[in-house]
This record gives sequence, C-alpha cells and structure tokens, in this order.
Amino acid sequence: MADELTDDELHNLISAARASREPDLPAISGTAAMSYDFGRPQQVHKDQARRMESIHEEFARLLAATLSSNMRQVVDVDLAFCDQLVYHEFIGALPNSGIAYSFVLSPMGGQAILSMANELVMSIIDRAFGGQGQSFAGGDDRSLTQIEMNIVNKLAGRIFADLEATWDPVARVEITEVALETNPEFMQIAAPGDGCFIVAFEANTRSATGLVHLCYPLGSLEPLSARLVPPPGTRMKEATPDQIDRQRKALGKMKIPVHLQVAHGALSLNEVAQLQEGDVVKLDTQKDEPAVLFVGGRAKYLARPGLQGRKRAAKIIDEIDADSEDLYG
Repeated sequence: MADELTDDELHNLISAARASREPDLPAISGTAAMSYDFGRPQQVHKDQARRMESIHEEFARLLAATLSSNMRQVVDVDLAFCDQLVYHEFIGALPNSGIAYSFVLSPMGGQAILSMANELVMSIIDRAFGGQGQSFAGGDDRSLTQIEMNIVNKLAGRIFADLEATWDPVARVEITEVALETNPEFMQIAAPGDGCFIVAFEANTRSATGLVHLCYPLGSLEPLSARLVPPPGTRMKEATPDQIDRQRKALGKMKIPVHLQVAHGALSLNEVAQLQEGDVVKLDTQKDEPAVLFVGGRAKYLARPGLQGRKRAAKIIDEIDADSEDLYG
C-alpha cells in the first residue's frame, strides 16, 4: 500500500503547484489606487470646474441685473453651488411644478437645460401684472396660462442673451433651438446615466426666493474642455465663509423625491401576463419587516408606515449604512 501524505506534506504540495502557475509580475510602484464611483462620474477636472464657477459668477451678476430690470425692484442673485451629477439625479431633484428650457449651444451642437423654481416664476408673473412680486397661493399645483408663458418666454430671451455674453471670454456661443417644458421629467437631452455639470443660483426678490439651475451634459462641454483650463498664473479664489453658508442654505431648499417601499417580490412573465382584477399577489416581504425609505432613489432608512392626519407617513426606525444600500436596491 502506498504511503499516506501528512497534512503538512499535502499543504506544501498544493502551495508549490499554485506557485508554479502564477506568473512573475513586476512590482507596482507609484501612488495608491484611488476610489471611483462609477454611479456618479466625475469627469470635469478640478481646474475646469473652478473655471466654470468663475465664468458663471459673471452670469449671476448679469442675471441679477436682468431680473431687477424686469421686476422693477432689487433682485439679488448668488452662485449657490456647482456640482457633478448623473442626468437622472438632476431631473429627479427638480420639482414638477417648475419650468425648464432645453437649448442648444451652437456651433458646438451640445444641449443644456435652464430651469427656474416655481416660486421665482410666480413672483415674476405677479410683478408683471402689477403686484408686489409674491408667489401665488396654490401656485405650485397649477399650470401657467398662455399669457403667463409669454411673459416668462420674453424674460427667458433676455436671460439667454446674458448666458451668451457669459461664455464670450471662453468661446463665441449662440443659443438656439430653445424649447419650453413645464414638466422637466419629459426632457431627454442626455441618457439617464450620463454625467452632467450643474450650476445653481439663488435669486432673492422682496417677497420670494427661488433657485435657477443650469445643467450641462458633459458631452456638451467636451468641445470646450480645452478652453476651460485657467490661463497660466491665474489663481482661483477659495470660497469665503459667507459663500459656503449661502451654498448650504441653497442646498437645504432643494426638493428631493422620497418614496416608501413597503414590500417587494418577483413574478415570471407568464404570471404577469395572467394577472387580472381581483388577483392576490404574494410578495417576498414578511409582515413584520420594516419598510425601506428611498431618498433621491437611494435606500437611506428603515421605517414603519402609518398615517399622520389624513396623509400617509413613515416613522424612521433605523438608518441604512452606505455599504448596505445596494442590498435594498
């Protein structure tokens, strides 16, 4: 009978076999690998982002002058923040009640979006009809009339002229193919997962405050990328504490969609095809399992559904770790 191998001899044989199959790889030198979130691509270089911020600080000044002239009162406009998001996150964060324009940056041909919060739009309309510039009660829930659209469109023409002047130091840009959309969800100027550069402005009238957004898909900025590098010797200013505070306040006013997932499951296509009124669908969620509260499309909290007055509500019972978000997707 052949001699049996001991555990140590068997371990040494396996280690030797693995070593013989592994190629000799050169040692890797240099900086450590950096983490990268493919779900939120950051494709604009830091210097280019600062250049974009500098360019649009001038737009904030021009926009303030245009709104002040139109409303016949002092309107302050500050650059609230710049950020990079994927397109569906930007669209999902816009309220359905606002207005938005899609337009083309000619001659490059890239599309972009200009959106204005409903509070600001209603204040502009109220002022145009001789009011004090207040937002209408219940204005969030109604569509603009044709006369009101004409008022906003006329103002938008002046705003786009300001935007063209803003880009002059970088490139000669003409804004064409402007289209108004009262529901931003219908605007498809980029794929949902495409990266976008977002610039937000906070406009303050005597009676209302609202955000104005510019959304540039990164594909639209690509022809201008070489020109967005700051000139040699240019030193960018760091944000002051007041600017940081304004950015935080502006971010705090953004509306983010929230929904509660009470239960989930899966059906075959055949089962779905046979569904009819009165059928009971059995889901995979246990009756005592908490619901999942999604914020901006991402699972953030565990909650218990309920009622508050006549409205449905959810009581948060725990926070979901960032590392565990994908488990609830």
